Amino acid sequence: MKNKSFARKRMMFIQKEDYNFLTYNLIILLHTLKCVSPEKKFKDFRKVAYLIEFINSGGDITKYSRDELASIYSKAQLKKQLISHLLVVLRNHNFIDVSINSVNKSFDIWLNIEEIPADFFNKKLFKKEIENINLIKKQASHLSVLTVKTLVDRLFTSNNILTWEI
Repeated sequence: MKNKSFARKRMMFIQKEDYNFLTYNLIILLHTLKCVSPEKKFKDFRKVAYLIEFINSGGDITKYSRDELASIYSKAQLKKQLISHLLVVLRNHNFIDVSINSVNKSFDIWLNIEEIPADFFNKKLFKKEIENINLIKKQASHLSVLTVKTLVDRLFTSNNILTWEI
């Protein structure tokens, strides 16, 4: 009976919606982009929802098919709410700080680097993710300060993916 229960739990687990998965991706993203102070913040947290898939599956946007890009875009819409919940938890644990961005009607975020154990940023462990973030940076420069609309235009609209108002 225990094996059936364990198997069922594994089947219900969806990696892209796991808070641990989202947490380490967010922390690695903020660290790699050097978003570690109010002066160097990541503007508009909603961009994270679009970037997570590229961070883990490959940072070269040109290698994705239209169908894959459309799927990433659609899933990102659902992921925004998960990420907003995650921000509350991370802020309550003092891992990140948040400021209100009244212009974009969103939140800007940055890492409280002194609250994260130094060994967390093991470049060997997160080598793939860091490489993918750097690839994305090349294709969408100024990633931390872009508006979410500009990011969506660069990653999706320019690749003929139908998007809706953000």
